[in-house]
Amino acid sequence: MALSSSLVSLGIIVGIYAILALGLNIKFGYTGLLDIGHVAFYLTGAYVTALLVLPPASEQAFTTYILGWNWPWLPAIAVGTLVAGLLGMLVALPAIRLREDYLAIAVLGISVILKRIVQSEGWLANGPGSLRGFSQPFRDFFPLPGDTVQTAALLGFVVLVLWTVATYVLAQVGTERGSELAADGGERTDGSGASTEPRSDGGVTRDRTISGTPGIGGWVVDALLALTTLGVGYVAARRSRMETGETEQRVLLGAGAVFGLAAGAVAWQSFEWWSPFGVSLDWLFGLVVFAAVTAGFYGANRRYAPLAGAITATAAFGAALVMGDSPMVAFVFLSALSLFTWVFGAVAVARRYSDLSGRDFATALGLAVVFVACFAPLIVLGGGSGDVMSSVGLFVTMGLLVAFLYGVYYVGSNWSRFGSGVEFVRIVGVGAIWLFVIRYFVMANIVPFQRNGFGAVVDNTIQNLLWLMKFQAGTALFDYSRFLLVLTLASLAMLYYLSEITVESPFGRVLKAIREDEDVATSLGKNTFAYKVQSMMLGSALAGFAGGLTAIYFQSLVHTMFAPRITFIAFLALIIGGTANNKGMILGSTIYWSFQKATADIKAFFPTAAGSSISALRLAFIGALLIVILYYRPEGLWGEKRTLAEVSEE
Repeated sequence: MALSSSLVSLGIIVGIYAILALGLNIKFGYTGLLDIGHVAFYLTGAYVTALLVLPPASEQAFTTYILGWNWPWLPAIAVGTLVAGLLGMLVALPAIRLREDYLAIAVLGISVILKRIVQSEGWLANGPGSLRGFSQPFRDFFPLPGDTVQTAALLGFVVLVLWTVATYVLAQVGTERGSELAADGGERTDGSGASTEPRSDGGVTRDRTISGTPGIGGWVVDALLALTTLGVGYVAARRSRMETGETEQRVLLGAGAVFGLAAGAVAWQSFEWWSPFGVSLDWLFGLVVFAAVTAGFYGANRRYAPLAGAITATAAFGAALVMGDSPMVAFVFLSALSLFTWVFGAVAVARRYSDLSGRDFATALGLAVVFVACFAPLIVLGGGSGDVMSSVGLFVTMGLLVAFLYGVYYVGSNWSRFGSGVEFVRIVGVGAIWLFVIRYFVMANIVPFQRNGFGAVVDNTIQNLLWLMKFQAGTALFDYSRFLLVLTLASLAMLYYLSEITVESPFGRVLKAIREDEDVATSLGKNTFAYKVQSMMLGSALAGFAGGLTAIYFQSLVHTMFAPRITFIAFLALIIGGTANNKGMILGSTIYWSFQKATADIKAFFPTAAGSSISALRLAFIGALLIVILYYRPEGLWGEKRTLAEVSEE
């Protein structure tokens, strides 16, 4: 089976925990509130959402719970988020005045009490048994494409989200503060490099490509980016990097309003919506969609990005209506975006590590190859048969792994003698990328080659490249797990954007002032108690939203899913990515869960009897990873993000 499905499930978990970490970052990263009971609000959001969408308990056998109002998912998640935020306020009111360590103990105790209540009170949420029996939203319409208006609308939604995000990230390349393009192309500079005036083309000139790659190679990369966005995303991204006049802004806002109106009308007509009192509320859903899409156009600082999404979504919707359930529609629009992720990922890595030499990349590749080679004795001699040779293979592999880890430690400790001036942790990061490439495109093809030869390798590689499509019986389809990924990432993008607005505002600057010195903030007339309560509410609400997505994904809830370790996983993501950096929450969640996935793959090589020992070693490796990051990068991999106001003060 292609590894793309595993990549999709990993993306969903990363998205959920990134939202959870965003909430914790508002509390701890920006306000300095040590909340080690964050899981309580995660639990609240999950259970409230599930109890609202479930049918009445009388319709289910051997299950007891309250509510069971059969609500749709969207209002249920909204209420779950609101209840989690209110719980955060109730917890904060008596506990927020406590000193940091006492506050941590108080919220931890509340989280344990809440978990025990859910576990012991059978009437509340089925007690120690699992809470199940609720369906996932829009599940019956998949796989796409279909031959109904509803399936066409869902395909249009997926294309809108993916194309908007793809165009936005492409438009961002090289325009960040301090980047090469921002200083070299986006602004005019004098002889000393100081900025003199902005340039209207955002750095896109006939001598510079949008990818930032010089020479013919840059034009080749640009051609690939244009091809994988069917031209629309590339043109919109290029235009987004230029200054937009007032007339042009009005036209874009008008286009957003028109598309929002069309999207609202389609949503109104396409989906059977909520009728709690026997009155159809389809119009309300259409109004919400119209407001959301129009606000998205208005709020985007690169408004051509949502325009590209609107154009392609309209085209996908129309093609799905005309061609019905033809798989070619989804294949054209989603396979191109699949290829775009690989091209853009390669460009992003090349730009991120542009200061590394060829020798550094070769060193990183060597680390990845040597690590994989350590498992060769276990694979060749066998790890689960129990005979003498398999024992020898296990012993040799363990010895090689110990030697490898010592070698990495030795090289890292003496990197100033061996290296080229860059940090060793960056070499390890590139090695991890190489390891992913080897696992995804090389090792994944070993079994297909052994079974069916080179043709199977080509087929498996294509499926892994076109990861947004599921290949089944010779047909490419868009299945429900990939829709959940799009839904999760769309939610993450929305909440990340709102979090950025919040922390960049005067409210966010007050939170950071409270974190640095609460007495100073108080002396300036700020009601620090009120600000900390609001911080607890916002962070808890985000955790509740993540809980609602968890209920959708797992379709079953049990109290053991909400152990205190969930909070510490969120703290790990926060520490790895960097406190007070919302983008770092996404990076930290990605690294942690990628590490979990990688060690799970490694565990499969070892004998089944060694499973418990390997699980313990996984925990030890996670601890070692945290220690390494804290030693080399105590501020996190990306560190704290400074606001524009803080930069301008320097």
